[in-house]
Amino acid sequence: MEQTIEGLQVVTSDDHKIGRVVGTRDDCVLVETGHLFKSRHAIPSSFVHRQDDELRATVSKEIVESSPKIEDESWSCEEILVHYGLAGPFEVDPDPDGVDNAETEGQRAGIEPAPQERMGTLTGTEPPSQAVPTVRERQGNAYDPTGSTANLE
Repeated sequence: MEQTIEGLQVVTSDDHKIGRVVGTRDDCVLVETGHLFKSRHAIPSSFVHRQDDELRATVSKEIVESSPKIEDESWSCEEILVHYGLAGPFEVDPDPDGVDNAETEGQRAGIEPAPQERMGTLTGTEPPSQAVPTVRERQGNAYDPTGSTANLE
């Protein structure tokens, strides 16, 4: 990030003017927010870009305001990067039910999985134990649900 950005207005992705740039450090931009009760927050440089005479942040006002406040010169950029999801422990929560699903459980029990059953029906290779639906010449109705033609007289 350039050194000439100090004093520029910072606008968030939801079009809120949150404050002015007061400095840069460790690949972060320091922004002073608030009018009466001022506080400082840091935004990673990768989340801001210059547009005309202001800096546009690609994060919302809510995310910037919930970031750790910078109160003195002993702050760590690592904490800021963790807040914005750019550093820290990346964990993938395993499936609480394990890796097995209904399909794999069914295969263990000897039941044919639904996708294979559908393919068998489409290709005509379905097992003979399955019932074939009845094809009728006309659709049943409330008076004759079987669809027979005997009552047409």
